[in-house]
Amino acid sequence: SLTILVEDGELVLGTWQGIFFAEFDGPRRRRVLVKVSP
Repeated sequence: SLTILVEDGELVLGTWQGIFFAEFDGPRRRRVLVKVSP
């Protein structure tokens, strides 16, 4: 799991931070769940 902060509609990341997704075992169906909390 991953927690990502969003402030004023933008990701809150440090200067050298980023979010990447790498797939090494070939494409497949994935299930993505997004939970938004106030």
